[in-house]
Amino acid sequence: MSAEHVERLRLRHRPDDLFDLVSDVRAYPKFIKLISAMRVTRDQVEEGTGVLDAEARVRYRFVREKFSTRVRLDRSERLIDVDYIAGPFHDLANQWRFHALDDGSTLVDFWIRYRFGNPVLQMLVDTNRTRAIRYLIGAFEEEARRRYETVGTSEYPVDEALKKFEAAGR
Repeated sequence: MSAEHVERLRLRHRPDDLFDLVSDVRAYPKFIKLISAMRVTRDQVEEGTGVLDAEARVRYRFVREKFSTRVRLDRSERLIDVDYIAGPFHDLANQWRFHALDDGSTLVDFWIRYRFGNPVLQMLVDTNRTRAIRYLIGAFEEEARRRYETVGTSEYPVDEALKKFEAAGR
């Protein structure tokens, strides 16, 4: 059975900047330490919209794997969808959504579903799932702080914004 995880968080960076960061898959090895190499094997992206295929090499302790994904980018809607092509998984998919907040910051929706073919790997990741997801999102947060201007207010009423998004069906 596949495992799923959902995160919703506010980041004090512009939605377009965060979209650019996540869609810049070639740069992942520079700021995600678990990714030792990334190779784009197909790039049909123009002005932030289109499809690219990428092969990642991942290294963590005794585990060394490579896997390929198809990344669908839609800059105008600020959507990124990732689907599995090949590697150690039975199933892998994730989505990023970047919603503009009225102070210029971003509400980020992140979803991932995965299932490894190797039950030992599945157990290892399941045992540390929350920590692994926080590590991944934290790497993006740190890179966003390094690359982009901080916007918005520190005391933003996130709960009110969430109610608006939920009422709008997002």
